[in-house]
Formats: sequence, C-alpha cells, structure tokens
Amino acid sequence: MKVFILPGKKIWFLILCLGIIFSCRKNETVNNPVPPANSSEADSVSDHFQFYNAVKKQGAIPKGPSASSLKISFKDTLYLTDQVSRPVRFLHTDTTQNVAGAYIQVLIGSAGGPLGATYYYDVPEVPDMADNDTVSVIMIGFDPKNIQQPFTFEIKIIPYDKNRQPLLQSIRPVKVVKHTTDPKGNATSCGLVLPPGEYWDWELSMIPTRGANSFDFWNEPSKSFGAGGQDIKGSCCAGISVYGICPGTREPNASLHFATYYRISMEQLTFYDGGTFLRQTFEESPIPLPDSSDFCAGGDGRVRYNLNHTVYNGNYSVTPATLPPDLQVYKNDSLLLRLDQTSSSGLGYGNPGGIIHQLDCEMGSLVLIQLDLEGFGQHLYKFYTRREPRDPIWWSYLGY
Repeated sequence: MKVFILPGKKIWFLILCLGIIFSCRKNETVNNPVPPANSSEADSVSDHFQFYNAVKKQGAIPKGPSASSLKISFKDTLYLTDQVSRPVRFLHTDTTQNVAGAYIQVLIGSAGGPLGATYYYDVPEVPDMADNDTVSVIMIGFDPKNIQQPFTFEIKIIPYDKNRQPLLQSIRPVKVVKHTTDPKGNATSCGLVLPPGEYWDWELSMIPTRGANSFDFWNEPSKSFGAGGQDIKGSCCAGISVYGICPGTREPNASLHFATYYRISMEQLTFYDGGTFLRQTFEESPIPLPDSSDFCAGGDGRVRYNLNHTVYNGNYSVTPATLPPDLQVYKNDSLLLRLDQTSSSGLGYGNPGGIIHQLDCEMGSLVLIQLDLEGFGQHLYKFYTRREPRDPIWWSYLGY
C-alpha cells in the first residue's frame, strides 16, 4: 500500500481550509438572532389606551385562526386622537361567529421584529349591542399625553366569542394624530364642506355615564329600539279571527306577537359653501296589521315594513362656544356648529349640531358634542364618517 506524505506547508494549508469550511457550515446552521432587550416601550404605549370595562391580563395574548367571515368597520389603519373613545365594529352574519369582545395587544417595531407588550387587554363588547345577532361594537380611546403626534404602531386584535374563544387573529396599524377642529380646513385637512359627492355619514350617538364605565344612552344604525316587538290582543270567535271582542263578551280571548321595532338606519349631512346644509334620514318602523292577522292561528301577527325617508334643508353657522365645567378637559374645543332647519319633507327627529370636538380629513371623522341644556352633564357625543356613495361600510378582516 502506498502512502502519500504531504509536505508540511501543504498540511497546514489543508487544515486551514477545513477549518474555514466547518466554520461556514456552523454559521449556516445556527440561527441565533439577538433578542430585544425588553418590552418597556410597548408597555408604555399600551398604558395610554382607554377602554370601557376592559381588564389587563399579563402574559401572551391568545392565538386565533387566520381566516374568518368576520368583517370590520375600518379599512386598514385605525386612527385615534384623544380620550373620546371611538367605535370599532365587527359584522358577523354567521351566528357561530358572534363577537362578544376582543383581545388587544400593542406591538412596537424593533430590530428583532415586532415587539409585543407584556400584557394585553380583554375588551368586552358594548352591552347595548349584546343582543344584536349581526353587529358587535367595542370602544377604543387613547390618551396622547406626552406622545409626539403623529405616532404610529401596531395592535393585534383578536375578537372572541361568548366563551372567550378566539375567532380570528389580525394585526392592524394604528396612527395617533393631532386633535383638529378647524371647520374651514387648510392645506392638510378638510372642513365641513367636502368635495362634491361626499358627505358625513352618521356612525354613532352616545351619552357616557358620568363616573362609570357605561352609557346612559346608545344609538347607531344597527341598534333597534323595542326589538322585542309588541303583543296585541284580539279574539277567536268560533274559528273566526276578530280584532276586538266576540259578541256577548267583555274582553279579548287571544293575543298575537307583532315583530315591530324602531331604528334610525341612516343619517347623512352635506354642507355647502354659503352656509347651507342638506340632511337626510332613514327611519325603520314596521307597522302592525292586526285587522288582517289571524288570532285563531296563534304565532306572529302580520306587519308591514315601513321606511321613512326624510329630507331636511337648512342653514348652518360656526360660532365661538363656551364649554361647561365638566368639559374643560377639551379646552381646544371652542367652536359650536349650529344647524337651523328651514324645511323638511316629512316628520322626523331634529339635529341642532354641537361643539366641534374633532374634524379631520385624514381620519375622515367628524365628532360633535351636543350639550345637555338641562345641566345634568348628559352630553350627547355624535360620530360621523366621511364617505361617498360607492364607499363600502364593512371591510374584510383577513388575519395577517
């Protein structure tokens, strides 16, 4: 057997090459990124959030599936501005996807990837919408104190069902913008008057309970009043239905349930140069038909769907306003929008306007505070969204 002996210099060269090869292989197979130091920045941002009846929970946020039929009320970015909470809606046409609340965690970008806060929020849906089978609402507020605006970050939103089981997992950008109330607009924002074809679409009206995490009043396009319907008495006289009493009797002997309710399904405001405005409302109020219902058959009585479309015209003005003591926290809200109706196509509810709390084109948001003239501090907050006719109301909530 022949043995080949390499000269000394070649041996050392071979050892050096083998060392380089093994060193390269080691670097290729080991994945050891430098972890972020801590989550203090994400916690600091998370501390600025304000919710109704939310609970802080330490640890990892629950994980949810990445696909669902759920839809959400904003396209991509969630805009926040100050302590007045904003509504975030979920549409669940599938009854198995009924949203009872959402888990929310702040994410801050870092060199090692998005860094989550050490805790998350368990935010229940607004109780006033709990009986709605298709729409659920949570309220999200943000105190921008000591934060330079605009400021952006991300949140993980995981809606859950009545058993608190996650329905979907999604990450959405959040942008905190400056408080803006200029009704005339400027180079970077719009005013009350929008481009042709656009309008302010009513989103929500609420009266927060003073000193409590609840509401004295809540109304929005998905809210039905008297949704339980009503019972109307009649009679079954020898197999013949009568809306009244049978001959020789003193009182009805039957009753039917009628699926009646009242809902303001739409309100739109359009402002024009020159100080005029157009307002439109749609009000749903089905009418019971006991005369044509069968009190002998039982079940539900007949109703006729009724939709009242009312058109209002009027003048508007913007004047200086004085805030009551309990609203001094909004010290920059110094303008009052007054709506004076001059004509109407029918009967309906009025809208006198209110203090301009927010008017921002980037957010597409108009928030008015209608003061409680009786002095009890039950101020009505009214939210409007900038829209045009082709804009969708609901957006896909695909997880990512």
